[in-house]
Amino acid sequence: MSINIEQEYKQKVIAIWKKYDLIPILNEQECEYRKSPLLPQSIETNSLLFVGCNPSLRIDATIINKEIEFYPIKIESEKTDIQYFEKIKDVASKSGMPSWSHLDMLFLRETNQKIVEILTYSNVDFIQEQLGIVFEIIERASPRLIVVANALASEFFGKKKAKHNSFGAIWKGYNLDFGKDFDNEIGTYKINIGGKMTPVIFTGMLSGQRALDLGSDERLIWQIKMILKKY
Repeated sequence: MSINIEQEYKQKVIAIWKKYDLIPILNEQECEYRKSPLLPQSIETNSLLFVGCNPSLRIDATIINKEIEFYPIKIESEKTDIQYFEKIKDVASKSGMPSWSHLDMLFLRETNQKIVEILTYSNVDFIQEQLGIVFEIIERASPRLIVVANALASEFFGKKKAKHNSFGAIWKGYNLDFGKDFDNEIGTYKINIGGKMTPVIFTGMLSGQRALDLGSDERLIWQIKMILKKY
């Protein structure tokens, strides 16, 4: 089964962008693409869920005139429509989990992640409203395992709480104390998703210049396979 993100959340996301339309960062010259949020068309339920921070990809050259866009992920084909997902697909395949989905914590298109981080301080409500939708989708998707492949995205789950001490609303607030909440049997955390304790792996980016090295990549695949045997 899947959740139709385009059908169920399109108007909610458009409403957020209209509400915060005057945010300076959304109106900088030559950055018009920030005014067109980007989301997946759908999310698979009960599958392997990869989580990123925000989309940097641009579908085509005319996006500056579009309110919102949705991208497809063709899992069954040899290549996805978007190159970014090829590495994710490879990790999922080697982990023995052909059913997977991807979801960003934010819908703002931006390659420079420092811009995104600035918004977590300067426009916390804009960030929080997007996160509210994302965590609702995650709970509805009820994934078997979550792989958070971005350092800033991990903060929205509750990592580095002290860093955002005065802006506690921007994260979900999961207990992620390594000494208390880390599951030593599976080598990662488990969080409550819709009443079910769900494993979540926090790791680095899977592709790009800061991607995991080969050894880390292999250990991630091993860990995913091991966890999926238990859950």
